[in-house]
Amino acid sequence: LIETGKVTACHDVADGGLAIALAEMALGAKGLGADVAPAGDLPAHAWAFGEDQARYVVTAGNADEILKAAADAGVPATVIGRTTDSGELKLGTGDSISVSMLRSQFEDWLPDYMAAS
Repeated sequence: LIETGKVTACHDVADGGLAIALAEMALGAKGLGADVAPAGDLPAHAWAFGEDQARYVVTAGNADEILKAAADAGVPATVIGRTTDSGELKLGTGDSISVSMLRSQFEDWLPDYMAAS
C-alpha cells in the first residue's frame, strides 16, 4: 500500500504509544494536524500511551480502500480520526495542542539548555 501511494504516512505505535506517534507524525507533516478519538473501551491513558510494536498509524487518501485491503489480509484496522489543516493535534475530548508549540518544545530545548550553561 505504501509502494502504490495509497498510504501517505505510516508510524509505529511503540515508544510512548499512540499520542507520541501522532505527535511525531504531525511534526513531520508541515502544517497538518489531526483530530483523533478513542475506539473501544480502553481507559484514556491506555489508549493514548499504550506501547505496542505490532500497531501502526497510517494516513491515506481513501480510508475505505485501506480498511478493505486490511480485511482482505486478515489484519485488524479501524479509523481513529482524520488529519486536519488546523496545525493542531486533538486527542479525544481533551484540549488541542498546537503543532508549532510541540515543534518548539521538541527542537528548542537543547539549544536553550546549552546557552544557559
